[in-house]
Amino acid sequence: MIDLVEIFENYACAAEYEFAYGRKDIQNWELTANKTFQSGETVLLLFPIIESANIDNSQIFSWNAATQIWLGRKFDVDIGSGTYSQLDETERQKYDRRLKDLRDDLATFVKSVFCGESDLELVNLRILREINQFDENLDFVVGELNFIADDS
Repeated sequence: MIDLVEIFENYACAAEYEFAYGRKDIQNWELTANKTFQSGETVLLLFPIIESANIDNSQIFSWNAATQIWLGRKFDVDIGSGTYSQLDETERQKYDRRLKDLRDDLATFVKSVFCGESDLELVNLRILREINQFDENLDFVVGELNFIADDS
């Protein structure tokens, strides 16, 4: 069986993203208890993966999988004067300062995973945004992924 969490973590590390896996409450603890975010630093969150087997003649040959990956940042990329993500920023300010770039970064990340892993086939990607999340007040671009993992 393919270790899907390890695959996403390895690609996150290669992209120099902080990584956390699990339910939202667990991720919030990891992000607040173990981390102090620096300007321009990016985090990738992987939520638990839901899997359903594709079966032929009582044998599992692949898995349909669904999950969410959240790519987020607390500050702008501009290291010298990065704008801190705030509750009083407008949606447009957040888009211009962080979300637009994060959307492109998310698309690049997804391409790298699914082009680099021959046992994974991306079926669907839906992108949305989540702002002012967790105790750290991070802004995220969310990728809802549906994919097939070959088990042979």
